[in-house]
Amino acid sequence: MITTDRPAPNCHAIEFLHQPDYIVLHLPERWPILSSAVLNGGFSSARSLLNLRVDANAPPPWPPAAQTLQQQAQQLHLSAPCCGMMTAASMQSLGYARSGDAHFTAECWVTAGLANLRRAGDPADAPPRAGTINIWLLLHQPLTPAAMTEALIQLTEAKVTAIRDLNLLSPVSGLPASGTGTDSHAVICPPASADTPALAFCGKHTRAGEHIGRAVLQACRHSLQQCLRVAD
Repeated sequence: MITTDRPAPNCHAIEFLHQPDYIVLHLPERWPILSSAVLNGGFSSARSLLNLRVDANAPPPWPPAAQTLQQQAQQLHLSAPCCGMMTAASMQSLGYARSGDAHFTAECWVTAGLANLRRAGDPADAPPRAGTINIWLLLHQPLTPAAMTEALIQLTEAKVTAIRDLNLLSPVSGLPASGTGTDSHAVICPPASADTPALAFCGKHTRAGEHIGRAVLQACRHSLQQCLRVAD
């Protein structure tokens, strides 16, 4: 397990903060992000990322999630714009891994709650129970929008692989789970420049894809194992 108190060798300086109720990633400038985040999701750019722990037992009425995240980002004095997601999972479930070489480095942070496990195609049910797998995948190489999408696919496949390796089942169907009902993921990379053009491919047949898959798989495996030991 690789600690997160220093950036990867020969990579951009990144500041990571781990607190009992949130984790934060500070970026050196606005970096492109592709995410399913509640705050500034989709194809966007951000100076910071926030994964906020909320109380699963808080009584209604609940303010809009984006509003809660924006207010918390402002209270923490995070650089704007901020890409924010939330979870009821314990921050003690944090898993981290890094994989790379002289040309490409991938870092991954994961928090996991498993009370909301589901299998793709399970019958829809509402309201969702607390439990979310949130993933940040940071790549120290510019990517085209298509390659960022490919990286998000790789991330998702690695997450599903980690879940299947632990034989986790959906409580709805009793079949192998593929995630939770409220997962949120983000792929982050630096902007392209004349000196560093954007990478166009990062599939399984590439070294970049190998490092992405390895980093996400290791981080997810560690986080899921932590979650199984630590109550949300």
